[in-house]
Amino acid sequence: MFKLSSLVADPNATWTSVGRKMIDFLRSPYVPGDPQRLKRTLIRLVFGRVLLVTAFLAASTWSLFNSAQPAGSMNVIFGVLAATYALSVANVIWVHYTSNLVAVAYGQGLTDVLLASGVIYATGGTGSPFVVLYLLIIAGSAMVVSSHGAVVIAAACGIGYAVISSGALPSLGHNETSVSAPELFGLYFSLVGIAVLSSYLARQIEAARVMARTHADSLTELSHHQQQLFDDLSEGIITLDRDTKVSSINRAGMSILGLSKNKAEQMLHKHFPTTMSSLGVEGFGEMLKQQLNRTTPSEVCIKTDNQGGELCISYHVRPLVNSAGEERGMIMLFNDISHLKSIEQRLSLAEQMTKLLVEEPEPSDEIRSRLGSVRMIGESPVMKQVMALVERVAASDASVLITGESGTGKELIAKAIHVGGDRASGQFVAINCGAIPENLIESELFGHKKGSFTGAHADKPGLFRQANGGTIFLDEVGELPLHLQTKLLRVLQEKVIRPVGDVHDYQVDVRVISATNRDLKSEIAGDRFREDLYYRLNVVNIVVPPLRERKEDIPLLVRYFIGKFADPNKVLPQVSPEAIERLTRYGFPGNIRELENIIERTLVLGGQAILPEHLPDEVKNETTVSSLNGHGNSRGAAAVEEIDLPIDLENILSALEQEYLLKALEESGGVKKQAAELLGLNFRSFRYRLKKYGLNEQSDEETTA
Repeated sequence: MFKLSSLVADPNATWTSVGRKMIDFLRSPYVPGDPQRLKRTLIRLVFGRVLLVTAFLAASTWSLFNSAQPAGSMNVIFGVLAATYALSVANVIWVHYTSNLVAVAYGQGLTDVLLASGVIYATGGTGSPFVVLYLLIIAGSAMVVSSHGAVVIAAACGIGYAVISSGALPSLGHNETSVSAPELFGLYFSLVGIAVLSSYLARQIEAARVMARTHADSLTELSHHQQQLFDDLSEGIITLDRDTKVSSINRAGMSILGLSKNKAEQMLHKHFPTTMSSLGVEGFGEMLKQQLNRTTPSEVCIKTDNQGGELCISYHVRPLVNSAGEERGMIMLFNDISHLKSIEQRLSLAEQMTKLLVEEPEPSDEIRSRLGSVRMIGESPVMKQVMALVERVAASDASVLITGESGTGKELIAKAIHVGGDRASGQFVAINCGAIPENLIESELFGHKKGSFTGAHADKPGLFRQANGGTIFLDEVGELPLHLQTKLLRVLQEKVIRPVGDVHDYQVDVRVISATNRDLKSEIAGDRFREDLYYRLNVVNIVVPPLRERKEDIPLLVRYFIGKFADPNKVLPQVSPEAIERLTRYGFPGNIRELENIIERTLVLGGQAILPEHLPDEVKNETTVSSLNGHGNSRGAAAVEEIDLPIDLENILSALEQEYLLKALEESGGVKKQAAELLGLNFRSFRYRLKKYGLNEQSDEETTA
């Protein structure tokens, strides 16, 4: 293919290059295309032949009826028409049953030449207006056979026309135009030239079609991969156009918002702020604009269909731009934080309830001193709230229900409550209700009399009497059988127990602290747990967050476990920043217990330095990135390429934290609340860090100045 502009600019070079291309084209071998596609093309050409010949001959017949033409022409017309139909039927059958489609294409082309010559002969000979049929046949042949084949068909057309113009055929009485030899040769070479050019153009069109199909397939594949990536992301994503109408929503977004596929499709092309307004969030369009390109996420709670419940999400907004950098809309990335909100609200409510049970407004120094003997490690806001609640509840004698996943340290919190209370001088007795066989747990809890059952060789007081004056901790209380739940309820209400096989009741003075990783409300709904017992145990509820929701505490816990397992007579092992980073990215399904086991393992493998290769495979291969603020927005971490060990990791982390605190204060002009937002911290946590490093007074002086 060449451009007209190139002809004007450099005619010689253009025609030379075109001539070279044409020669290369004529020399190139014929490569058959897709057989099925070639078969379909041949059948279409057959039907095209039938339609064209029928139309031309019908027009000629109408013309003959209205003129004084001899009957011989009419006979030839009907003969050609009959031959066309017969040959077309034979042609279709041949295409259907043969595998040599190239031979069919040649045969079909020569047949078309014969039929077209018959039409031309019947409708005026050399004066017929249907000589143009030859051009259509040549163009059709160029589509299905090689350039050489098209030239052969063109030559056949020239021969047919030469026979018609030679006078060798009987005259049908037409006013035929005489054709000289030069004109005949000129027509012949014109047909051959048209054949070559048509073949060349057909080849170029086919190449363009193949290229377009390849590009279309590539775009389809790329679009499929993008959609798969879009749907596989764990973060909810909603894309909006310029008018803030919903363009798309991924699978995670549908799951977070609780949308079925049909409801998600109904959201498409609807004004998103209007949709949010129907869910109880007014002015969301302005909120989107304000959040655009902000580094810290915003939070919003929307109404759900779950009996007036709420769904709280944390979201970022980014602009969508095209390749030219023009803004075409925006993308909203969001995560469900309802669980975190629920924990904070429940802890806050529990703390308020506990204040009513305690005579003193604040825990005494004595209580805090005793609590210091139980190491509860954590500086995250949610853990500080848990610790404050433990301090308050320790001073009372109320029953406490500790809930949380396995391995979160529920027993440690129970010990802290015991140590911090007035019963610290009594015993702390812990029992795992799920680890004792059902036929023995009643005897373990309440005791038994000698001979009351097989194997009862002596009296046994039971754990409740053993814990008299102290605290009993019922771990996994949701595992208790229903008949024992009734007995436990009696103990809580009447402060008496009756051992198995005994006829006497015994007074006990025991504080009951229980724990479970089950949803006891669901157990109540399934008639597996007594509702009245639940409310007796759950006077104060302490929700212990999983480790993945308090990742700020991981470095502190790592340091504690290193001190616990390392040889005290040697220098404490150092942890590389890469190893800390891998640990903070990991989800910890086993919570603190799993972290403890990991640190013990790495100390065995790593010696005096803990590196990423010493960590378990599931930690090394973790791909879920979580930032310090818990919203998956990691920023500002510098990559360390070379580390010379040993190092003082504690000082390095402290210096780095102070640097970020000062930078945030500088950026906010000394406004602490704004600085806390820049770091993704709540104000209480930010203020604690300032106080920790003695930066509080410095920032106040700078603000005053």
